[in-house]
Amino acid sequence: MAGISSPTRLTGFSGALDTEGLIKKLMQTERLPLVNIQKKKQQALWKREDYQNVNKAMLSFRNTMNNLRFEKNFEKITATSTNTSVLSISTGGANIGTSNVEVKQLAESATIISNKLSYKPGESMGLAGTIDLPALAGGNNVSIQVTTDSTIDSVVKDINMNSATTGVRASFDASSGHLFLTSTTTGQNAKVQVSGSLAASLFSKTDATGKDAKYLVNGTEITASSNNVMINGAQVLLTGVGTASIGTKVDKSGVIDDIKKFVAEYNALVELFNTAATTKLSRDYTPLTDEEKEALSESQIEKWEKKAREGILYNDSILKDTLSTMRQSLNTPLNVPKDQISMLSQIGITVNSDWRENGKLEIDEAKLEEAITSNFEQVKQLFVMTSSAAEVPGKSNEGIADRLYNALNKQMEAIKKKIGVGSVDTIDDSVMGKQLKELNAQEARWKSKLLDIENRYYKQFTAMETALQKMNAQQSSLASLIGG
Repeated sequence: MAGISSPTRLTGFSGALDTEGLIKKLMQTERLPLVNIQKKKQQALWKREDYQNVNKAMLSFRNTMNNLRFEKNFEKITATSTNTSVLSISTGGANIGTSNVEVKQLAESATIISNKLSYKPGESMGLAGTIDLPALAGGNNVSIQVTTDSTIDSVVKDINMNSATTGVRASFDASSGHLFLTSTTTGQNAKVQVSGSLAASLFSKTDATGKDAKYLVNGTEITASSNNVMINGAQVLLTGVGTASIGTKVDKSGVIDDIKKFVAEYNALVELFNTAATTKLSRDYTPLTDEEKEALSESQIEKWEKKAREGILYNDSILKDTLSTMRQSLNTPLNVPKDQISMLSQIGITVNSDWRENGKLEIDEAKLEEAITSNFEQVKQLFVMTSSAAEVPGKSNEGIADRLYNALNKQMEAIKKKIGVGSVDTIDDSVMGKQLKELNAQEARWKSKLLDIENRYYKQFTAMETALQKMNAQQSSLASLIGG
């Protein structure tokens, strides 16, 4: 019997009975309780997996609402430069101030430039000796060995391979014939020093020091070792000597995209939950047994199981409760004065009037843009408000984003208690974990019971075959006596 380990048996020696075939048919009936348990187990695994997918969808929507819970995400303040040839803005923080900047000196690397060299890349230099570079603090000095076979390219490569130790990089400009040794940092603490037997013949100057950037911000002089600096909340790259002003620009357009995303994800969640909770389980499609799968192709199995999985979450209480809670969160007015925005409908977001859409939202974009342009603070408050004021029946002191965020947290926790946090077949203390544990125990008990039943059948049929064999032998003896 498939799935149950059986001892090796010898049957059919009487020649009168198809013992194997008869027992196989008998066991098909005996196995029905086990098959039902295995089908229930597969349905439980599918249900757990579908719950996990529901949780992922809620997590994604919760993250979207989390973005709308905080005031900082509504107004994106960006910094602007009046003269990008003097300074450019890399990034702007939340509290950028207006600043007048005068750049007097840019930060520079330390650089040593060689004498004009006649070497061509790839050709040997015909020199032998060393180029020595001191190490950064805590390291060992580096001596570049030059042989008569060395090329200018190999010397550059050897120097650059030790840049982490020396803080110096090399480059060769073939068009001008100059070798450049440059510090990897800028500022007055950046240094390049070269010594060794070849230093004097290659370089007329053997040491150099970098320069700090010098600039005034609203009249106060500042020095920095880098041209990448922070000025009054904005990350700035100093690009030249001169004057420029840093201003601010408030960008409110991003919040429109965030609200559109909220509506789109809410509608997707409504579609997912409503489909899952209203699709009935088909009694004509149940999980396939191993024997049934053997008779089907991969594509047939896939189509069958897709149909068998539909309706696994039919009429599910968690899904229905989540939909109800979200709708209540959206329909409860904010606890604000009458002349202020308290409902989504006032900013152009309403429930679709077509009952077949199951309460999905739709946006009047023109009305939404108008509300953000003319009543930005009230629109922001509609989503982010938290108030300790006295509760008013039928109104909420929480903004819509907080309401939905908290509702989703509660429902996700309910699913977590039901399915646990592991893989679909994890045995844990969750409701479904305990269910799977019991189904596994029932499956094991029935497998053991069926093995006993099968063994009993074999014993009975063996005894029957033995009796038939004796009877046949007696009939043969009797016939031979009568015939004799």
